[in-house]
Amino acid sequence: MSLSRARWAALLCSLWLSAGAVAAPRFKLVAYYLASGTPARYVAPDTLPADKLTHLNYAFADIRDGEIVVGDPSLDIGGAHNFARLRRLKQHHPALKTLISVGGWAWSGHFSDAALTPGSRERFAASGVAFIRAHGFDGIDIDWEFPVAGGMPANARRPEDKHNFTLLLRELREQLDRAGRADHRRYLLTAAVGNSAAYLSHIEPKQVAATLDWLNLMAYDMNGTWSQVTGHVSPLYRDPAMTLPDADPANDVADLVERYLAAGVPARKMLLGVPFYGYAWAQCPDARHGEYQPCGGLGRGSWEPGAYDASEIQTQMVDRNGYVRHWNEAAKVPFLYRAENGEFVTYEDQESLRAKLRFLRRRGLGGAMFWEITGDRRQLLLDTLAHDLLPAAARH
Repeated sequence: MSLSRARWAALLCSLWLSAGAVAAPRFKLVAYYLASGTPARYVAPDTLPADKLTHLNYAFADIRDGEIVVGDPSLDIGGAHNFARLRRLKQHHPALKTLISVGGWAWSGHFSDAALTPGSRERFAASGVAFIRAHGFDGIDIDWEFPVAGGMPANARRPEDKHNFTLLLRELREQLDRAGRADHRRYLLTAAVGNSAAYLSHIEPKQVAATLDWLNLMAYDMNGTWSQVTGHVSPLYRDPAMTLPDADPANDVADLVERYLAAGVPARKMLLGVPFYGYAWAQCPDARHGEYQPCGGLGRGSWEPGAYDASEIQTQMVDRNGYVRHWNEAAKVPFLYRAENGEFVTYEDQESLRAKLRFLRRRGLGGAMFWEITGDRRQLLLDTLAHDLLPAAARH
């Protein structure tokens, strides 16, 4: 008995599906890529390990005259031609989605003005649509540091930022959806969000989450070299030994996630941010191997005093050159101490990442995000994340 051509096609399609067509990953793994003009620090976008990612956020675009503009023309669209390289990367890895991240610490000064009125919000969103269409991005990531308070001293800020942030995202969502219908695709909208109770009080978390595809939770910089006292950059849990005056006992990743959940943000819309860098203090007393101690200055650093890339920590510092690795079992984080100069280094490693991945799964979060991919040139941290979060077909 013969089958018609149409029935053969249907049968083949059914067999293909039953054989295990590649499904969308259960978890998202989002990398930030810092566009650096420093030659020794530069990593070409088309050499990035796209097979180990679901999404890549390009940092950063700037805001000028209320519109999203190219952050560094000599790097992004000239010279190194990063945007062209990024498009080339996507041609070879069509499953990868790229987003332009807008603002960041240095370029958040004009968000408040852009969000202020219906007209300014409409102009900002329209420029965003034009930007991603012109340069081949799949969406926009808003990195406003920060609404209402905080950020660089010169930033514009207003109490109205709290609600205007929601309105700005809604205008972006509306215009991206309209553009997506015209272009027969879906454009993404995400945001990098802060790590403190104060930040949560300055936004409308539930409304923000309803508008975004997901939130990139900056669950790092809990402690850093802006303080004279050492602490951990991204402690997973509370440490009862952290009893310094004025220290927040809930200054840890687990408590941060619980605050977002209590504020109405769905777990699956949260991506847990992790650091691919470390902070360092010098002239720290040897009590507790420098942990939770007042220090006399900054450590050396990879590109700036007091901050190390993960790669340098891995290759030059862990149990070598006088640095001894220690483990804080309560907080589930590693740290280094070098007795010769009293240098204390807080960082992330594979063991602490595995603890965070267990937490991520247990709390039902949507995946992980990290800052930033060029800091882990040996891909030791990235491989730990990808092995756990991505399907086997996405790993090599």
